[in-house]
Amino acid sequence: MSMIQTIKQIYWILNEFYRENIAVNSIDPKLKITEKDKKKLKSHPYPNLDSVTVYGSNFYYNNGGALLHSLEEIFHQKVYKFHTQNKSPLIIDCGANIGLSMLYFNRLYPDARIIAFEPDHDLFSILKKNAEELKNSNIQVLEKAVWHEDTPLTFYSQGGLSGSLVTDFGKGNNTINVEAIDLRKYLETKVDFLKIDIEGAENELFFHLGDHLQNVEYLFLEYHSVKNEEQMLGEILNLIKKAGFEYYIKMASDLIQYPFMKSEPKNSFNVQLNIFCYRR
Repeated sequence: MSMIQTIKQIYWILNEFYRENIAVNSIDPKLKITEKDKKKLKSHPYPNLDSVTVYGSNFYYNNGGALLHSLEEIFHQKVYKFHTQNKSPLIIDCGANIGLSMLYFNRLYPDARIIAFEPDHDLFSILKKNAEELKNSNIQVLEKAVWHEDTPLTFYSQGGLSGSLVTDFGKGNNTINVEAIDLRKYLETKVDFLKIDIEGAENELFFHLGDHLQNVEYLFLEYHSVKNEEQMLGEILNLIKKAGFEYYIKMASDLIQYPFMKSEPKNSFNVQLNIFCYRR
């Protein structure tokens, strides 16, 4: 064997060793998971329960594709990043899903008090497991929907990113009965960060929050306009302004390719926006 052939053979042996033992365990700088786990998520069979390591924490999930989407939004885009002088801020997470936002908040402010709401029973069971993994007594998870009164409600369970009180965007007609709690009870004292991502139910809830929004320092609202229903964005923005917030808006999802051609949206929503509300 010539010297060149020997060098080539050594190169391919080392390259294979690197791919199988080093590259797969390298951390994706955007998503904060290993390349091996990223590949695992892409091929994950829904709805099997499994786990990956995120920032050193064992994190359970049942939908690999949905988790990849959330990792991109929460850990790469950092849509919930905020600054406060309070070392133990109160964070209320409405629509907590399986808890990735909870994990992000816990890393951002380890001494924060976090109250996380998730009405979908299957998603809540995973949220609870992920909360237990954090071993933080300041985290409270509640299997409830947020609403403007304490009442039982019908909930459309979708099983992936989340479900909805107002629309069956999964088209599976999978309804469950859930308990809803009056969110205003939790807004009677100062709240450092309020996240509302409740898949269209904000179009009713928001109009009942009134002066309670004065107690909120930062508000993240994911706005959803439900197809074939009146759009409430203007009215909601007026309420945000009346509460003393300034706001910044980003598109959360590009749902209609050609709006002037009356194209059908990709799901039950025709507008989906991230609204960042803050005070000067």
